[in-house]
Amino acid sequence: MKMKAAIYSGIEQIAIQEVERNEPPPGFVLVDTKQTGICGSDLHSYFGHWGQSHEHAAGHETCGTIAALGDGVTQFEIGDKVAVECFSHCGTCKYCETGQYNLCFSRAWISPNMHGGFAEYTATHHSGLFKLPRDMTFEQGALVEPLAVSHRAVARSGANSRDTVAIIGGGTIGQFCLADAVAAGVKETLITVKYQQQAELAKSLGADHIVNIGDTDVREYVNDITNGIGFDAVIETVGGAENFNTATTIVRKQGTVVLVAGYYKPLEVNLSTIVWSEASITGSNCYGYSGMETDFEAAIELIDSRKVDATKLVTHYYPLDEIQEAFRVSADKTSGAIKVHVCQG
Repeated sequence: MKMKAAIYSGIEQIAIQEVERNEPPPGFVLVDTKQTGICGSDLHSYFGHWGQSHEHAAGHETCGTIAALGDGVTQFEIGDKVAVECFSHCGTCKYCETGQYNLCFSRAWISPNMHGGFAEYTATHHSGLFKLPRDMTFEQGALVEPLAVSHRAVARSGANSRDTVAIIGGGTIGQFCLADAVAAGVKETLITVKYQQQAELAKSLGADHIVNIGDTDVREYVNDITNGIGFDAVIETVGGAENFNTATTIVRKQGTVVLVAGYYKPLEVNLSTIVWSEASITGSNCYGYSGMETDFEAAIELIDSRKVDATKLVTHYYPLDEIQEAFRVSADKTSGAIKVHVCQG
């Protein structure tokens, strides 16, 4: 059986092809794809920063319904509404057994040698699937994955109601870090933005301080509002040496910096600030368990309870046939884009 799939064909090129429909091998399910977000990592591939598959569709911020079950899959049923993690895991290694399955020794792309969410049907391993509430929309379901990434980053910061949290970057992950921190009841939040639509969204999500880096020096701003102390935790979502150095400069002594950005090349950075401040630097890798529940479960609950109004982030919608334009708009933030969704019914 044939289906449509959007596949990279070169730098800043992605096009619809007619391909054989995925059929789920043992341990996998086939998802009838309904809505998929364009992620920052998808844009890295689009621009050639990361590798491109010229054979299979990418896309992992995906929601749909189960259309077929592979052998051995018993915990799901045809028709279940599901959200998809971006990787599969073995469930038995040292890291899986301790809840940190994002570090699994056998971690693999959720649809190995098969098509992801930018196709009409997505073959996914059962270990990366989560059932969604019946009344959750496909739009909300496609936002679970990026919110789970942000939830873990906030959890990795260790911030609580007594702490202040600064977020570098006003894109999807930065905005969801803000929303998650506000929902968690942290004492005070700051977010840096570059575009007007990011500032307006951050305001609606409850940011205490919104710093436009085009006209304000965030280091001076933080120094002024904290009397030189800095923020208890800083979450860096953008990447690049300048943002790393900003994060380590505005965090307080013995504070925590969480790196969740897509660092795709080596950087020359100033490490002396870490030595002098004794700040802790940690990474945040996708999602696993943060405490007693998975980051995906936490994200689903945050959206379902409306503690986070996730759909505020979606600015553009395109059908699969217009995916080239969807990527162009997503890559050009002067278009007003924050989150662009590819919709399939």
